[in-house]
Amino acid sequence: MFEEWYRKYDRMIHHLLHHYHITYDRDDYYQLALIRLWQLSEQYDAVKTPNESQYVYLQLKFCLIDEMRRRIKYQERFQLMADEVLPVVMCYDTFTLSSSSLTAAENEWYVLARAGYQLSEISNLMGKTCAQIKYIRKKAREKLRQNSDLSFKCEQ
Repeated sequence: MFEEWYRKYDRMIHHLLHHYHITYDRDDYYQLALIRLWQLSEQYDAVKTPNESQYVYLQLKFCLIDEMRRRIKYQERFQLMADEVLPVVMCYDTFTLSSSSLTAAENEWYVLARAGYQLSEISNLMGKTCAQIKYIRKKAREKLRQNSDLSFKCEQ
């Protein structure tokens, strides 16, 4: 039965991939859509849903959208932002970034942020409100930026 569905809906999968401009990891998305098509072919009930093609289209569409959202959330969580990266200090004799430049709370925020925790998770782990964590983050980023500027001047 799946071979019939495959012949019938393969072009639909390609249409959806094109519609959502999926070029990076296209093969992965295609495989995911094929797996979902197989699941749909196994569980489809014509009595509950008389319009088979519309049902398949919507299910494949939502499958791809869910996967895109999942990947975006993963990237946002684990990809380091440029302003959260510890500056590289090239001139050790003139200036070094020491942990004493950050307070204990700022240092703890920094370690947790580098580990990939989100703001709400850091708030829970540190036992502070989100507003307090945002303030700590702001102060830590200012200090890190300031230290980064000093190290850049030192390199020249």
